[in-house]
Amino acid sequence: MVKPKNVYRGHSMEKVGHGKRTVFKTTINEKEWSAVTELEVKTAIDAWIDQGIEPNGTEIRQNP
Repeated sequence: MVKPKNVYRGHSMEKVGHGKRTVFKTTINEKEWSAVTELEVKTAIDAWIDQGIEPNGTEIRQNP
């Protein structure tokens, strides 16, 4: 069975890990971003779409 991807407002979110080590990853403005909670990722996507504000390092981590 193929697990459907989690898509929020056109941006795919990937859950990596499990338990306390879970990280949610997404791509915003052609850059990989990750956060500890799904809500932080959704908030960053909302800010990017609605206001054009790219998330900074304190809210969400950028992956190299």
